[in-house]
Amino acid sequence: MLRILIVDDHSIVRLGTKHLIKSILSDSIIVECENFKQVIATLKNQKFDFVVLDINIPGGNSIGMISILKRINPSLKIMVFSSYDERLYALPYIKAGADGFLSKEASNVDFEIAVKTIINNKKYLSDKVKDEGINRLLNGNTVNTNSLELLSNREKEIVQLLVDGKSTSEIANTLNIHISTVSTHKAKIFEKLNVTNTLQLSKLIQLSN
Repeated sequence: MLRILIVDDHSIVRLGTKHLIKSILSDSIIVECENFKQVIATLKNQKFDFVVLDINIPGGNSIGMISILKRINPSLKIMVFSSYDERLYALPYIKAGADGFLSKEASNVDFEIAVKTIINNKKYLSDKVKDEGINRLLNGNTVNTNSLELLSNREKEIVQLLVDGKSTSEIANTLNIHISTVSTHKAKIFEKLNVTNTLQLSKLIQLSN
C-alpha cells in the first residue's frame, strides 16, 4: 500500500489529482498539502513513498525544493506536476533529482503512464521532451534550443513568468527577490536569447517547440 502526498495550492487540482491516483492505485493512502512549509512538516512526521509536486506553491516555487525533499526522505519518488513549460523545466528538475516531470496539460492516460513508470523505479519524461532531445542529437542544436540551454534555473523561472504576462514587480513578489534583481536577470535573459522585448521572447519559446 503506497502512501502518496499531493502538493498543490489549488483545492480543485488536488481533488482531480486524488481522483486520478485512486483510479490507478485504489488502495493507496493519500494526504494533501497546499504549501511547502506543510510539505516539510508532513514529511518529517510521516513516511511517504511518492509525492506529486506542483512547482508554483507558496513557500516553494524553486528547483531547490527537490533536494530538500530528498534530504528528508532519500527514497521518496517525486513527480513534478506543473503548468510550467516542460521544454524549459523538465530536464533541470530531473537533473536536480526529480523522478518525473508531467505537464498539467497531459492526458489522464499520460498521468497513469507517468505514475506507473516512476513507481517502477524509472524516470518519466513526455514523448515531446524525449523527441526533442533525439532531434537535437540527429540534427544538431538549433539556435533557439541552444540559447535556452544557456539560461540558469533562476532565469528559466523568470522566463516562464514573463511569458505568463507577469510584471517585474509581480515576478519579484512571486520569487521573493528584489525588483532590481529581476531587472538584472531580465537584461541577461534578453542578451542570451538575442531578443529585445517580451513579445519576441514569447515567440522564441513558441518556435523552440
